[in-house]
Amino acid sequence: MSRTLRAVIVGDLRYNSEFIFGVHQGLTLLGHWATVMDVHSDIGAIAKKFKDVRPDVAFMHMLMWSPMGAKHTEDLLALCSSWRQRGTRIAIHDGDARVATRHPHDVSFAVDLVLCNHTADRSAWRVRCLRWPYFAFVQREIAEPRPEFRCDLFFAGRQGGGIYADRTTLISALKQRLGDRFRVYPTQEVPHTLFLTPEIAASATAVLGHGRSREEAPGWKDVRYWQYPGAGGVLLHDDVTGPLVPYDHFIPYAPGDVDSILSGLEAAKSDGARIRRAAFRYVQERHTSVNRVGEALAALGLA
Repeated sequence: MSRTLRAVIVGDLRYNSEFIFGVHQGLTLLGHWATVMDVHSDIGAIAKKFKDVRPDVAFMHMLMWSPMGAKHTEDLLALCSSWRQRGTRIAIHDGDARVATRHPHDVSFAVDLVLCNHTADRSAWRVRCLRWPYFAFVQREIAEPRPEFRCDLFFAGRQGGGIYADRTTLISALKQRLGDRFRVYPTQEVPHTLFLTPEIAASATAVLGHGRSREEAPGWKDVRYWQYPGAGGVLLHDDVTGPLVPYDHFIPYAPGDVDSILSGLEAAKSDGARIRRAAFRYVQERHTSVNRVGEALAALGLA
């Protein structure tokens, strides 16, 4: 389809969502019109947005586990079903790092395509699933380093128990070994780093990524796997499955092994300039928001 498409993106606007920003960026750079709506909104307000825009496609985040509760989820599915009958294609994003879905029910009446950042079984939904990992944001060139982000190793992300327990233990051990050379965010001064990705990638000697086991989250990909190499950063990561080539596009480390990370940091110091260039070029050509949105539109018959 060559004409300009109209799109609605519904998701959580109360935090800086990689999905919302990336899908909006991808649609815009592909020449389409996109508008966003907060999933916390009253269903009447969301319905009005659909009526005003008359979308060719809707990208829905948190559709089946709305933070507004089960009734809101039911209403969202009904809204998607009604617009699907008018010709709107409905895509939902499932980036859950979990084996079992939170909504094990048939949603084929309301959804055309599931964009999956995993390989877990979602057959209960009876909807086509597209393997759809996260992505890098489109960036024309590697940024200039910034003094405030210069460090040997950088990490941004939540800490605590549950699914964050292993990486919290690892970060604590790295702090003991590296001290002030290891920067960990968020902080009170910098509560979120998504829109600082270009400067951080260029300034830190290396950026730490952390995957999850296949048993815990089959096929799941950490957003950092794309985010930082795609901004010209040197990523240290324990997930070596996928298209990025170890020592060409990132530096691998053994899961949970501090000494392995420190060895990778030394490799970043000696070979970082080459890895930065190669990773930036490769990811920006093949794994950006534009690439992923184009794949989704093609699967929906809209490209």
